[in-house]
Amino acid sequence: MHLRRLSLTNFRNYAREELELAPGAVLFLGENAQGKTNLLEAVALLATGRSERAASDADYIAWSARDEPQPFARVAGVAERGGHEVSVELAVIGREGAHGNLVASKRLKLNGVPRRAADVVGAITAVLFTTDDMELVKGSPSGRRRYLDVMLSQVDRAYLRALPRYTKLVTQRNALLKRIQDGAAGHDELAYWDEELARDGATLLVARNAAVDALARSAAEAHAALSGERERFELAYAPRFVDGWTPARVAAAPAEDVARALLDKLQATRTRDVAAGVTLSGPHRDDLSMSIGGEPAAAFASRGQQRTAALALRLAEARLLLDRTGERPLLLLDDVLSELDESRRGSVLAAIDADQVLITSPDPDRFPASYTASVQLWEIKGGSARRV
Repeated sequence: MHLRRLSLTNFRNYAREELELAPGAVLFLGENAQGKTNLLEAVALLATGRSERAASDADYIAWSARDEPQPFARVAGVAERGGHEVSVELAVIGREGAHGNLVASKRLKLNGVPRRAADVVGAITAVLFTTDDMELVKGSPSGRRRYLDVMLSQVDRAYLRALPRYTKLVTQRNALLKRIQDGAAGHDELAYWDEELARDGATLLVARNAAVDALARSAAEAHAALSGERERFELAYAPRFVDGWTPARVAAAPAEDVARALLDKLQATRTRDVAAGVTLSGPHRDDLSMSIGGEPAAAFASRGQQRTAALALRLAEARLLLDRTGERPLLLLDDVLSELDESRRGSVLAAIDADQVLITSPDPDRFPASYTASVQLWEIKGGSARRV
């Protein structure tokens, strides 16, 4: 898969830009705060419909366009996938909110036809590495769950449907738990929510369990290549599930049995959940454990080691998307060589395996001359892109 064309209108610091891109490696060079990361964010939006950089959809609309009668931003892309052309368009339409602030909503098109987000996500697949990805190693469990969610939503329709339902069910069950705390509701009212939660929760658990099993192998291989075989990286699924239900048992069990086990757990811990006012069991509490050389990566790894581990996770994600779809995803690498020594930089460039990789950097000297001579070069300056 490769992206042939990227069009931006009023997106972040881009007023209007259109890039014609070639397969292979594409290198965006420019000083900081010029718009390099915004380009990768735009491509990731076409693939996943979301961005971790945006607090709200209104953030995508350029400041220069916010005083217009109809503020909007538009991102459109045309990709080659399996010998066919796929076009995705995302429009962000702004309006004045109740407090005079700008609020916005997204509209999507697939091949020119308006579609729901669930129908568009995954039409273009992409893996995005950013400088914030070290948080996958050292940050909170929520970031690692988000890593699994974004990845699986691109390739698993059942997961994509179950995830928002499950998230909403947890919120509703937690509200009921607080009402029970206050004496405004009874324990028997939890029965419906427990059954619904267990059904969708089992879908997430089974999918995550299978994904992490594949990711663990691929991430170990990628990390060995990136570190020059100097370190051993291990990844494991750490679900907040039922004692005795190991990942191997989850993998072997029918989804119905997993749902029953989760339901039994929810019912057995109702008293504890009511006391806490929150649901303490289920995939919304999942985590991933990571170690380098047998030591917990979050506590003992250096920044360079954490960065290498995070990149290994992204390369493993790309391998999973390839295995599930038969197409290599777009690889989006934001300042991937920073904070790495020369040997690790060479290992990173050698480990890239994609039909198309988009890389940003403020410093062309981080790349060997033989590499920059073989890639498509763009200069990014002040929200403008110029082919070099």
